[in-house]
Amino acid sequence: MSATGGEAQHPASASDDISLWRTLAAAGPKATAEALSDQDFDRMHIASGVESFLAARVQAGQSIVLTGNAGDGKTHLLRRMKPALESTGAVVVEDATALMRAGRVEPILDRWQQAIEAQRPFCIAANEYPLYQLRIADKESSHMVEVSRQCRHRLAYGRPTIDEDANGLLVVDLSLRNPLSASFIDAMIDKLLGDAALNKAVIGSSEPVARRNFELLSLPRVRGRLRALADRLIALGYRATVRELWILVSRMVFGRLGRGDFERSDWYSEALFAHDERFDATIALRAVDPTGSSHPYWDGALELRSEPVRSGWAQRQPLASPHPTLEWADFAALKRRFYFEHERGQEVFELADSDASEFQALLQGQRVSGPGLVAKLVEAINAAYCPVRFDSRDQHLYLWNGHRFHEQPSRSFVAGDRIASEQFALEVPRLPMRLDGAFDYHPDHVVLTALGSRGKPRLRIDFPLWQTLRRLGRGLPRKLVPERDIHRLDAFLEKLGAELNGERHTIWSAHLENLELIQVNLSMDGRRFEGVRIYD
Repeated sequence: MSATGGEAQHPASASDDISLWRTLAAAGPKATAEALSDQDFDRMHIASGVESFLAARVQAGQSIVLTGNAGDGKTHLLRRMKPALESTGAVVVEDATALMRAGRVEPILDRWQQAIEAQRPFCIAANEYPLYQLRIADKESSHMVEVSRQCRHRLAYGRPTIDEDANGLLVVDLSLRNPLSASFIDAMIDKLLGDAALNKAVIGSSEPVARRNFELLSLPRVRGRLRALADRLIALGYRATVRELWILVSRMVFGRLGRGDFERSDWYSEALFAHDERFDATIALRAVDPTGSSHPYWDGALELRSEPVRSGWAQRQPLASPHPTLEWADFAALKRRFYFEHERGQEVFELADSDASEFQALLQGQRVSGPGLVAKLVEAINAAYCPVRFDSRDQHLYLWNGHRFHEQPSRSFVAGDRIASEQFALEVPRLPMRLDGAFDYHPDHVVLTALGSRGKPRLRIDFPLWQTLRRLGRGLPRKLVPERDIHRLDAFLEKLGAELNGERHTIWSAHLENLELIQVNLSMDGRRFEGVRIYD
């Protein structure tokens, strides 16, 4: 990668062999993979199953479309595999954008058509928007129809179906391969710590910062705690690009790129949580910063340097402050080191948001089965429209519609249909069968699926919506619910209502201002009231 866009690069160290890592540590968000030499590619390459998976598919005659976000590693992967793929007869385009002329996609379409006519597999790496342009420009062709079909169904739910098969080509969305996964970050750190030039540099006295961080990042306890942070980040819905993580890992080794004494700001843990608004990853890390979780017992012990924190460190206790009371920056740095290096460091998150821990367990399949959780979610959705508790609020999902005569938020809702909770299932997404074995997928959401409906409408529940639903179940007023979540719930109920055409013999009317629910029973012909019940 190179630091582009006018961003200053740190000068190479005394050993040019580690200048790659120093350049990465100093790089900005516009660092690009295209400027890397083949030797640098080899030094940074993380071996994974996706290479053998793709090679086998191309060998079998399938074309490959690699897509995803910028920085997900598409160009890196296809560039590395290009010689092997071309040896099987494949046509390889490493970067769709580079082949386009003034934004026109015809050069790519022509190359693709030539490959089809020659009966050769076609392999291309394209970001989301260039791929969208290709799909629109050639939407009638059979191969682009297949690309669009797979793009619409990038994930699968429930039991496998024939719709998960690939027909002649395979779309591989690398944005589904979250590099924040524990195994990927582990492999990155192993790659860097195993670099021969870096090992040689830290043996001497020229790199004291790198030597100390190298030593600490090699500790099993530190690595285990890093993996735990990665799992928490994914559960909270965060992701990062391969590019960002390489920069972050390099910074963890080289600190602030200083060469003097090992100061607080050079600690690997400080480099990890150092805020840099240019990178989404550093913003995401705020959500799992140990200093953001209060724990009175351990916070007090760290503040006073009492007996519980004088021992139990993986290596040696961080340098003591000469002051009886720590300044915030010193306390924050010590608490981060405590999390990573102390035998009881993981306890700093014991009092963190229980909704987050519950959601993480759900993603790992620990609480998916059973009707209890589904019923609680159904009740929470109802609570967003009707705060009054009534007998069947958890037994049926009511299809509420807002009622208003002005542009102000609705103050009353009416439901004429409902669906039993037993008709819903909570499902964890997975890769379609066509991508089985390509890479590890770590879900960041679940879906509430209407099993009895023709189109199986699904409510995508990520952590923010999960947190909202759990709070609604505990009595959160509708006026405090984020508007984005209300819109998602409205859209889900609208999809469900579009498939129901039954006779309405009961109407429920919820009024937010006076916290009242009115149940009206109609005659079979719908012409008269037969009963009215008021809940308050």
